[in-house]
Amino acid sequence: MEHIVEATHRKESGRGVSRALRRNGRVPGILYGGDQPVPFSCAERDLVVCLQEESFHFSVLSVKVDGKGYPALLREVQRHPVRRDILHVDFQAVRQDREIAANVPLHFINAENAPGVKLQQGIFTAIENQVSVHCLPAKLPEYIEVDVIALEISKSVHLSDIVPPDGVRFDEIVRGNNPALATITGASEEEVLVADTVTESEDSAGS
Repeated sequence: MEHIVEATHRKESGRGVSRALRRNGRVPGILYGGDQPVPFSCAERDLVVCLQEESFHFSVLSVKVDGKGYPALLREVQRHPVRRDILHVDFQAVRQDREIAANVPLHFINAENAPGVKLQQGIFTAIENQVSVHCLPAKLPEYIEVDVIALEISKSVHLSDIVPPDGVRFDEIVRGNNPALATITGASEEEVLVADTVTESEDSAGS
């Protein structure tokens, strides 16, 4: 899915200008990384809708300022600490012929059917929900699917178990690290005792 942010060039800056924009339903923003920073404003309503999509946070977007499109990555969303209104948004312009550093979300599938859960009553836990990568913008995946169908209890899936998409490098592997991404653990002794107590209470009530 291609996300497009329609924006208008912002000539003036400062707190007063930003407050005036927000009163009129606009969010001030900046597009950096090109020849020079491009200040802009965009409709808050449209931005709120976009931010609800996971892919908006991790994909190469098109920021159109007065009709001119810039491929870019979302880098920061500043919000009011109490009201959570969007105060400012930052995008980084990218070039198609230069590698970018980005995070990619991990989607774990088949956890409920893994032997450690289905047969051994373990608990599946995702340790990491995203992974940092380097790649060309055109190679950036929206997400990476991790199939844990064979995962057993007390075992983990590590980054080295995942085959990176074509043209994508995992930063941690390049650094010589191999972090665990997910695991299946057994119920703790306390959880077992609680379960036994509940069972005994139900048995007593039924007798």
